[in-house]
Parts: sequence; C-alpha cells; structure tokens
Amino acid sequence: MEEQGQRTYVLGHGSDEHRRLMLQSRFVGELTEAVFARAGLAQGMRVLDVGCGAGDVSLLAAAFVGSGGSVLGIDQSPDSVSLARERAKAAGLDNVRFEVARLEEFGEGGPFDALVGRLVLLYLKEPAVVLRQLAGLVRPGGVIAFHEMEMTTARCVPESPLWTQAGRWIVEAFTRAGVETSMGSRMYSVFKDAGLPAPEMISGGRVEGNPDSQIFEWLAQTVRSLLPMIEKTRVATREDVGIDTLADRLRAAVVERNGVAHSPIFVGAWTRKP
Repeated sequence: MEEQGQRTYVLGHGSDEHRRLMLQSRFVGELTEAVFARAGLAQGMRVLDVGCGAGDVSLLAAAFVGSGGSVLGIDQSPDSVSLARERAKAAGLDNVRFEVARLEEFGEGGPFDALVGRLVLLYLKEPAVVLRQLAGLVRPGGVIAFHEMEMTTARCVPESPLWTQAGRWIVEAFTRAGVETSMGSRMYSVFKDAGLPAPEMISGGRVEGNPDSQIFEWLAQTVRSLLPMIEKTRVATREDVGIDTLADRLRAAVVERNGVAHSPIFVGAWTRKP
C-alpha cells in the first residue's frame, strides 16, 4: 500500500535485498564517499541518514564524523534496521545508531549538522515535500547531500542483447511501479522546490571488464529483488529471466567479447541550508 509521501519499496526487505544492498555499497561506495567529501561531511558532525536500509551509508558517514560525531540511520523496515544494528556492533562502532521510522513522519533528534541519503528520493511520491520536511531538522548552514541514479544509462560495449534486455526489465518494472528512474537529473529541481539553494552536482559511474567485477552479480541481484514486481507487472516471466544463471550470462556477454560494462550514472547533489 502506498502511504503519504512514500511508495512501497518495490525491491522488498528480505535477505536477497539485503545482500543486494551490501553488494551495491561495495560497488558504488567510493562514489558516495566522494560526494560526501565534497559536500563537507566532517569530524564531530551529527548526521541523519534517511532510508538507511542495511546501514551502509550510515557506516560510511560514521567514518567521516569520527568518535566525536554521531550518525542516526532511519528506515521503515524493522528487518533492515535490525541488520544495520548488527553490522554496526560487529564493526565496533558506538557513534552510529538505527531506528525504525518513516521519512515523512520523522521529526526527532534535531538539529542535525547534515542530512544524507542514497537512492531514496526516487521512491518518494513527493520528494520535494519530504525533503523540505526533513531539511527542517538540519541547523542553518548544515549540509544536505543525496546520491541518486540515472537508471537508463547502464550499457555494455560492444552492445549485448542480454544486457539491453536486463536493463529493460529493471527500468520497466520500476517505471510501472511509479518509481522515478531519472532522479539523478531531477535532484536540481527537487532541491529548489524544497526551498533549498540550488545544489552543486557531480556524476560518475563504474566501467568494468574484469570477470571478477561485482557489476555482474549486482545487476543480477537487482533483477532478483525485482522479480516479483517484474512478474506482477508482466514485464517478463521467471522463465524469461532465468535468474539462477543470469549473473554468469551477463559476465560471459562482456568477458567473452573483451568488452566493458558501464554502470548506471550516479549523481550526487549537495547544498547548505540557509
């Protein structure tokens, strides 16, 4: 069911999706780190990470703020929050905590020095409305930084019919579920519509040809998490997808032709609260 401000998370909250999120973080973590560095995350800050999932962005932010700072990650999924807490404990971090909360309803613990999120605005029905509300928890002069995606930009060179098909499955399923597949570019207007100063923005991605690259498993795992939605929206059948062999077939389509796979472009946007 859709709720005010936030759509149902179409990728689910089970173990397959948690695995995908952690794989995703290993794959794009350096890109997010570069955005946070440019945005000005620093030692001693109090940071709010919204839509924290399995906790990867919160753990990254915790490294920026150090022992003198703190990070609060919030997510609507109790299972994701439980996993994030376990991971923080295993890492020996005492400057990060996690709470179950809905973005559109959250209003506690401020003022924060920074508001951050990765791949979260695309799931919001009214991202500017929710961003305006969340920005109210940030002190004047505080950092607001998000990392989103241009989903349609993933490709393989030389072109591969399988890569094209897998990309179509993902984009079509998200589109039919009402998810914004071009939130990377839309962030400029979202920030402005939220009453924030125009953000600075950068973009980047990964280009991979090594057979050990995580891009193949990441793409296949994204399809796996989306498979119920892919079937529900009649984008493809389970037989069409062949999920159990998809990662190997995606890898072969690149490696056997000495090609490269381009990840989707990730876009970072940040500003300071007036």
